[in-house]
Amino acid sequence: MEVILAKSAGFCFGVRRAVNEVYRCLEEEKDTPIYTFGPIIHNDEVVNDLKSKGVQVVDTLESLAALKKGIVIIRSHGVSRDTETKMRALGMRVIDMTCPFVKKIHRLVEEKSPEAAINQHKNQIVYKWMCIKYP
Repeated sequence: MEVILAKSAGFCFGVRRAVNEVYRCLEEEKDTPIYTFGPIIHNDEVVNDLKSKGVQVVDTLESLAALKKGIVIIRSHGVSRDTETKMRALGMRVIDMTCPFVKKIHRLVEEKSPEAAINQHKNQIVYKWMCIKYP
C-alpha cells in the first residue's frame, strides 16, 4: 500500500488562532481561571495538554454558572448570540475566538433569512435554514 503524505497538515488558521489564544491567556492571566466553552479543538492531545495546565472545558451555561468568575474562551465554531450574552451576564470575561469565516456564515444566514433557526447543539451552531435550503 502506498502512503501519500499531504503537502500541508495541521490546524486551520481559525483553530490555530483559538488554541494560541488559550496558551496566551495561560501565560498572561496566571491568577485567573480559564475555561473553554466546549473543547477548543477536536484534538485530545491538545485539549489534555491545556487541561494539565489548568484550563477547564465547560459544556453548558449551567456548569459555567457554578464556577468562579474567570475567562471563558469561545472556540472557533462559535456559539449563539444568546449563549454569549448569557456568559457575559454570569460575570465572565468572554474572549470570542470564533473563526472569521464562521462568523461570516453566521452573518450571511442572519441577513438572508432573519427567521433562520439558530440553535445550539452539542456546543456547535446548527443552522436549520441552511440544512433545509442546502441538504
